[in-house]
Amino acid sequence: MIRKLIYRLTVAVLRTLVRPHHSVHFRLTILKLDRLGDAVLSLGAVRILTSKYGEEQTLLIVSKSAAVLYRHEFPAASLLVMPPFCQRFWPDYLISMVRHAHELRAISTDDLVCLRHQHSDYLHSLALMMNAGRCHAAKWEGNRENMSLAFPRCSLTSYPETCETSCLEIEAHRRVVAEVVGDCELDQVLPTLRGVKVIQGDGLLVCPMAGDPIRQYPADQLAECIRLFLEGGTDMGIRFCLPPGTDREPWLAALASIGLASIEWIFPTDELALAALIAESRLILAPDSAPAHIATALDKPGVFLLGGGHFGMFAPWHRSNRQQWLSHSMDCYRCQWCCIHPEAYCITQIKPEDIAQALWSLDQALGESANTPNSP
Repeated sequence: MIRKLIYRLTVAVLRTLVRPHHSVHFRLTILKLDRLGDAVLSLGAVRILTSKYGEEQTLLIVSKSAAVLYRHEFPAASLLVMPPFCQRFWPDYLISMVRHAHELRAISTDDLVCLRHQHSDYLHSLALMMNAGRCHAAKWEGNRENMSLAFPRCSLTSYPETCETSCLEIEAHRRVVAEVVGDCELDQVLPTLRGVKVIQGDGLLVCPMAGDPIRQYPADQLAECIRLFLEGGTDMGIRFCLPPGTDREPWLAALASIGLASIEWIFPTDELALAALIAESRLILAPDSAPAHIATALDKPGVFLLGGGHFGMFAPWHRSNRQQWLSHSMDCYRCQWCCIHPEAYCITQIKPEDIAQALWSLDQALGESANTPNSP
């Protein structure tokens, strides 16, 4: 009761005290405050929605980590960049709401579409601060947050429980889009990236980091799978891609311990540089992460290591048979990463030899395709 009162009081006070000097009207506002990988998964849905309403009549409310990607993909849309999450009422929530109150109060929109499956009082507060005619969102029953608020005038679609041809998140986007604009097929909401030149390339790009360390493959096992891959007879160059400022020592030490020293280390400056790097590589190796989703959106050949915490929600998904998602199945799948084991066995027990074999098969298929007459 106290929590509910505090959130409602905060929104009511800001709505009363903050009087914008002008109003900015949009036909469509899309609320997608998430990390980069989740942003990639939304690209197909956002593209359909902006095509319907007009990109220049659309406002995208997005996180800093995804803003460059959205600006590139939807250059005519307006952007409002905000923190993706507010874990604590004080100071995170109050500071964010006060800081952006004037911008939010100035927004008038015919339709507000939330493409984040996990709702929160933070997202609800943002919607309540705007003047939205209608709201659209998917209702995920697995949300563990105790919420006190709700989207105003909201049409809720059910979050899918199964999807045989893609991941649940993309199917959820399809359902929300269908609610807003009418029927659409799943292949229409599959993510794509515009303006990124894709070539076959000549190297293996390893992107070892995930948004949460628990989803990362151990450095020593990663080095072993690369050793096995190279022992298969390939002379392919190896490049490691890390976010700027990342300490490369864990991977450097693991690679050095098995005699792999000729590694190129790359630290992309932004999301577009990362996409370009993926687009020009021959093969991609990554955990379930933004690079894996970018590679799949570009239909690049890649081997991606998928744990069980959110299995099926954000991956696996494919644009073709060029993408191979490897997993180690366990009875505790879909634990929301509340792991009950000393380590995430669903990740760590994926065998290095299986990863190397998957890379070999993709590399062989690429070679055969290149030798086929009239092949792209």
